[in-house]
Amino acid sequence: MGVGYNLYHKKTMNIIQPKWNKVAIHAIVWLLLISVPLLLQLENERMPFRIMVNIWLMLFDICLVFYMNYLFALEKLFYRKKMVLFVLLNIFLVFFIYFMDGVVHGVLSNNIVKPPRKVSSTIQTIFIYNKFIYTLLGVGAALAVKYYDRLVQSERAREKLETEKLSSEITLLKYQIQPHFFFNTLNNIYSLIAKSPSDAQKAVHSLSKMMRYVLYDNSSTEISLSKEIAFIENYDKLMRLRLGERVKVSVDVPEDVVDINIPPLLLIPLLENAYKHGVSATEQSFIDCFVRIEDNKLVFQVSNTMFEKDNEDRSHSGIGLSNLRKRLDILYGDKYIFVSEPDGKGVFVARLEIPLVKK
Repeated sequence: MGVGYNLYHKKTMNIIQPKWNKVAIHAIVWLLLISVPLLLQLENERMPFRIMVNIWLMLFDICLVFYMNYLFALEKLFYRKKMVLFVLLNIFLVFFIYFMDGVVHGVLSNNIVKPPRKVSSTIQTIFIYNKFIYTLLGVGAALAVKYYDRLVQSERAREKLETEKLSSEITLLKYQIQPHFFFNTLNNIYSLIAKSPSDAQKAVHSLSKMMRYVLYDNSSTEISLSKEIAFIENYDKLMRLRLGERVKVSVDVPEDVVDINIPPLLLIPLLENAYKHGVSATEQSFIDCFVRIEDNKLVFQVSNTMFEKDNEDRSHSGIGLSNLRKRLDILYGDKYIFVSEPDGKGVFVARLEIPLVKK
């Protein structure tokens, strides 16, 4: 949900960090494996140096086969169904590591400049068999790690698509709010023109401030609560111009909550609904709303008088609150509480609780 980021920086870091994390993990694993002979030497000081060399050579063989397959053969051959070339490459690796290990042993025993001793065919077969096992281990490890990498990439791609889908849905819902909101507001200004042109001018001025918020600030996925409250206050001023003293409105916002971030236009549907359905043209009405911090949640509650709806109200009611529920489902899943119902005493109460997000 956070939008106080540089998007280019964020995308770049998302690409670089996993890459370097992967390199670091590979380096740490191989360093730990290489250190095994040294640890064994500490435990058993009589362990021959040749055994340590054989362990290192085994690790080198597996490492060579692993990265040849992990970085090249699996992507270029195995996943492209070029199985013959894939098998031939790994057979070549079997004999390559057999030859390289022989050279290393020759250097260590000074036999590289002396006529080497004859080695029986049985021992040679055992050596080649060992290299074959090492190759299988390297190929198996490469397949396992590559399979995991692909799962992670697939999951990231799925999450990215899901995020883009949710972002599109939220944007669509916000755009649905705008015409619905302006339709109601323009109706209010229209009713003012006949009664008080000067008040209508003030209403247009308040509307211009509200439009700036809806059209520009609303493009962000988060905005400070203070801006949302300012928007509510402008809306309240506009509505008071039309309704006069018939409705008593109180907005209680403690100063310690103004630095909280929330999605834009999240609170106004509750107040708009109260003005639309909780205000009478002939009777005294009230609207009380407050903002609180309770149990690490932001709480916004609006209470208003209840009146019977006419047929037109019934046919167009609930659009704002229905839209709000959809946005809340997308933004917070099951981590929010939204209740809108009569309290049984002639008062309609809408209460919203969302997880707290500070700047």
